[in-house]
Amino acid sequence: MPWVNSKCVGCGNCVRVCPVEGVIRIENGKAVIDNYKCIRCGKCFDACPVGAIRPNYENPALRGMGRGYGRGRGKWDEF
Repeated sequence: MPWVNSKCVGCGNCVRVCPVEGVIRIENGKAVIDNYKCIRCGKCFDACPVGAIRPNYENPALRGMGRGYGRGRGKWDEF
């Protein structure tokens, strides 16, 4: 899933290249991506002139998620 960092300048290139209408929109001068509709084609990554659209593994808000840290049932929940 792509996400948009603070470098976004709101140029709209990502909106124009996205093959799925309505996935990316510009709000308050920044791109916003609807990850439920995104097909993960990657075209927005290449279209961004400032590199503001980044892959999810670079999202600091998601650090530690999906690797077993604090999510889901653990060994001790079985009892």
